[in-house]
Amino acid sequence: MQNITEYLYEHLNEADDAKIKELEDKVNQAEKDAKAAKKKADDADKEASKAAESIKDEKSFRDYAENKFKEVFGDKLDEKKMKETIDGILSDNKDAVEAGDWGELVGILNKSFGK
Repeated sequence: MQNITEYLYEHLNEADDAKIKELEDKVNQAEKDAKAAKKKADDADKEASKAAESIKDEKSFRDYAENKFKEVFGDKLDEKKMKETIDGILSDNKDAVEAGDWGELVGILNKSFGK
């Protein structure tokens, strides 16, 4: 026959083991989620690099940006807001435009979509 201390110790350990297992599962899932997020970010960076290579001037940047807006918003696209956003990115980053740093502008655009 167990005394109360032994009984509590045994059951508390079982509860602790279950909590430890639950925490381990959460940590494992968080690690998987982090790896997936990193892969997604890496894929977005690769896409932005490819896009930046094909952009040679303001017109091709605008074309890229408009296509990106259409891809992201589909039927809910607000053309006026899209134009304002593209104009804003270009006007706020005149140094990059003048330097032809289209990769930086593509990055800024993609960040505006949360990518």
